[in-house]
Amino acid sequence: MLTESESRYLIVIYESYLNGVEDIGPKGLADMMNVKRPTAYEMLSKLRGKGVVEKRGGRYFLTDKGVILARRIIRNHRIIETLLYQAGVDLEKACRMAYRIQTELEDDVIDALCEYLGNPKKCPHGKPIPG
Repeated sequence: MLTESESRYLIVIYESYLNGVEDIGPKGLADMMNVKRPTAYEMLSKLRGKGVVEKRGGRYFLTDKGVILARRIIRNHRIIETLLYQAGVDLEKACRMAYRIQTELEDDVIDALCEYLGNPKKCPHGKPIPG
């Protein structure tokens, strides 16, 4: 399982991957996350240890496990965010709270929430909810 911070980095790497950037280095990740290069390098090492990225040369690539986990975390986040927003929580607060618990809920709970919400296709930000 990933921590909140690890999941944020994984999502940024995954979104870069979706935008055609298949590999990433510590400098690029540091720029995207607005952190120092050693911080990004340390996180890439942690993610590598968890099997969600692999290192080839000086670049890092998502593993199949990383892609699957990133999609799951994004789905969890967007469903939780949708639930909180529909319950009357301010959108930005709903987003912040979703980050805090997106890796904590089991798949069956997320599936139940999704069904309860009527299986929405998009989150309140208009982004698609992965199936």
